[in-house]
Amino acid sequence: MAQDIELDQATKARLAEEVELLVREGMDKRQARQIVWLDYLDELKEAQPVAPPEAEPEPPATPVPEPPTVTKRQQAPPEGCFFTPERLARNRQQIQQVKQFLATRRSM
Repeated sequence: MAQDIELDQATKARLAEEVELLVREGMDKRQARQIVWLDYLDELKEAQPVAPPEAEPEPPATPVPEPPTVTKRQQAPPEGCFFTPERLARNRQQIQQVKQFLATRRSM
């Protein structure tokens, strides 16, 4: 236990009384001293005024880009595009068939 803190006589007496009370209740003196000291340090932390957190600076005003009016899904695929709506639908159907096949294999 580090004792970097200077204690006045009244505080020392109060802490000693608390240690003796714990010892009378059957606790080891060394353990009682440690518990009382840690409790005292907690009391000191609670008693210290907490500084208000510094206000975060506001971010600079940046222009917000306007959302696009047409999403990519709404746009027609360019000529020669590999992923046509028909091909995507067929692929999704095949994926569902594979999932069903795997599900039946697991249940065996």
